[in-house]
Amino acid sequence: MGRAADGEEARTAVPVYPRERAVCGGVGCLSIPDRHHILAETYQKQFIEEGKCVWVYDKEVGKPFPTQPKNSTVRTGFNTALLPDGSLDKASMETFFSRLETEYPQAIDQFRTGFQTSERIDYAIAFMQFQAARSPLIRKFMTEMLLGFTPDDESFLKLLQVDSVGVELLHRARSGDEDAKTKIGLHSTQHIVEGVSKALKGVWYRPIRIVSPIPLITSDSPVTYFAIKKKRGKLQAGLPLVGSRILCFFPLARDIILFGDTERPPFDKLTYDRPSQVSKSIALVKRLNAISALNAERSIVAPSEKSLRKALSSIANKTPNEATLFEMYNQLAKAALRENSVHWD
Repeated sequence: MGRAADGEEARTAVPVYPRERAVCGGVGCLSIPDRHHILAETYQKQFIEEGKCVWVYDKEVGKPFPTQPKNSTVRTGFNTALLPDGSLDKASMETFFSRLETEYPQAIDQFRTGFQTSERIDYAIAFMQFQAARSPLIRKFMTEMLLGFTPDDESFLKLLQVDSVGVELLHRARSGDEDAKTKIGLHSTQHIVEGVSKALKGVWYRPIRIVSPIPLITSDSPVTYFAIKKKRGKLQAGLPLVGSRILCFFPLARDIILFGDTERPPFDKLTYDRPSQVSKSIALVKRLNAISALNAERSIVAPSEKSLRKALSSIANKTPNEATLFEMYNQLAKAALRENSVHWD
């Protein structure tokens, strides 16, 4: 059965943002690492095909290479927060994400059996939303929006209830401090998650198990969602505005997609549980892989060198502009709607 992220269900699906201070001090205190993952390590492990490594394409390095998930999509200080007293907190967000990630292997194991529960789907939705909030591109977008729309005047910012840390970070960012720009995105995590949740309100989700010679890949921007409509008989993708029909895709593992659609499933199909869908659609995998690769800010992660090179080949000479992405979304939507027909008929 599908699962809707709406109303009370949507709220319970989103864990509480950690506000507690988790800093360590004193003799004998363990050092806190400042190498932080963009893609959760437990998440990346689900994309290993054999051995202990995933294959990564780093756009700055410019070539594919194998590495263990513990060393993949890692950046220094990515989740290090600024505290009101001026000190740095390396632990709170990392601790929070670690707690969220604990159930992930068990959830994927259950989905692979074909058995699904509302609780597991809710968990997968929450995991997806927080993984979206870790995206460097979404953090950059949030930072640019705040810098563009918030006033320079400090007293006015306080009237808007921007806390002292926010005021300090905005001031530093406007002075050209790149680290401050990163931290604005981090400090906006709760707002980002709420924004993603609102954009995807009313989406019905289900896991789709992939049986295909081509495995799924992922990237540091792993969540794809957009609106669709029919215009003159043709499918047309667009911005996910309120009231539009929205499709959402998140590769949970090399062989599982979390798929969402705001169009409610047939009523008679919601009166009983059914095993999760099994799909042999090569088109669905290829088109989602291409979008994952093109949307990556820097890192593309795949189960094998072959699958990584296939994804890179599919986006050769393409740039992530609006026209290109919407055309790719159209093709992905067609493949997904064919799978809808198969599943609900």
